[in-house]
Amino acid sequence: MAGHWDIGRGRTLMSPRDVILVPLDGSDLAERTLTVAAALARRRGSALRLVHVHQRVAADAIHVEGLPVIDEHFRSLGRNHEQAYLERVRDRLAAGVSTSVALLDGPPATTLADDARMKGAALIVMTTHGRGGIERALLGSVADELLRISPVPVLLVRDGRGGVSSHFRRIVVPLDGSSLSERILEHALYLAHSDPPAELILINVVQPPPRGKWIANAPIEGNTAPQEENARRYLDGVARRLTAAGARVQASVLVASDVASAVLNFARDENADVIALATHGRSGLKRLALGSVADRVVRATTTPVLVLRPWETEGVDTLPAGLAV
Repeated sequence: MAGHWDIGRGRTLMSPRDVILVPLDGSDLAERTLTVAAALARRRGSALRLVHVHQRVAADAIHVEGLPVIDEHFRSLGRNHEQAYLERVRDRLAAGVSTSVALLDGPPATTLADDARMKGAALIVMTTHGRGGIERALLGSVADELLRISPVPVLLVRDGRGGVSSHFRRIVVPLDGSSLSERILEHALYLAHSDPPAELILINVVQPPPRGKWIANAPIEGNTAPQEENARRYLDGVARRLTAAGARVQASVLVASDVASAVLNFARDENADVIALATHGRSGLKRLALGSVADRVVRATTTPVLVLRPWETEGVDTLPAGLAV
């Protein structure tokens, strides 16, 4: 990303200007991300980059009032419409946000990922359903693939009927004790940057052993006290590092057999504005699903979710015991 938090030293490393990438498809649904993205850009002094990926054969072309559909040689003016659409959205945005537009070509997900990489984007902000707001049990195909290949975190804004707050006050961050899961922290801090700063709520879910199974240091069936104490020490250590970086932090240890449900219920009960988590999904597997817990959280919640897919080259791609995000 263009800038990041150095958690160990408690300072911010920033480039002259971060870039927030906002994919648009011509739908009102996709444009619901603009309020959130613009608010983030103002708070961080970031620039917005509005992008649309042109498709040669579009089932539902973008129409812009006042522009003809074809030229005098009967050639499609689809690209003209798309460029005009992006420029009109840019012109509608509130003052005080530096905004550029780009009409791109190629497969949507890989094209967006490549653009984010080339522009040094700090974040991608997008909705999770496709054009027209068609309800689907799964994520929209572009968002689904982008989560697996994006080099930067993706903030998914769900199709909530009540609207999405542009000011994040409480950010729930599930951690499992691994360095991979902790890579979401600098990006959660990016979202927390406001006045006053948002509060990061770190959680670790301890799973009780199956009935009748004995585990070391827990001879009593179902006893999770040792695991809970270890989890508290771990979260306290992370919280101290974040506090040294200027963050507002609290931490909670949960006990539950279903990790995803515990995360979802906690976020709902705490009125979380965002859930921020890393997924350990393997890029080598030819599938759209994320790691099991992250996948369920992303698909089940109506709360915005910040998702980071750490790459294997950044660390060992193995799952520790505990929260398999």
